[in-house]
Amino acid sequence: VADRYAVICQESIAYETDRKKVIDEIEKSGRKIIPISFAQMNHFAGNMLQVKNTAEKKYLIMSSQAYQSLSAGQIQEIEHYNSILHSSLDTIERNGGGSARCMMAEVFLPTIH
Repeated sequence: VADRYAVICQESIAYETDRKKVIDEIEKSGRKIIPISFAQMNHFAGNMLQVKNTAEKKYLIMSSQAYQSLSAGQIQEIEHYNSILHSSLDTIERNGGGSARCMMAEVFLPTIH
């Protein structure tokens, strides 16, 4: 879930009622849904994190495997909101079971000047 969109594998939500609840909540939040397939999810396309730098520029961080699983249309949709940064995380993805999002911590503390 990013600030203005959510990348989600709808088919991974087994029950139709649960799937509808999730979709409804995302849409109620005003975010656009960018759907991914089960195959893309298994290539870590759901394991992404939106970050911003000190200049407030936003990026979506993901592995190269995740990036390569996305279609040109999906990449274009994501890049409408922010740039994409990706890097090979093959060793971690193959041996650790996680990917980019799992390697990064989100900090929700106020900025101190």
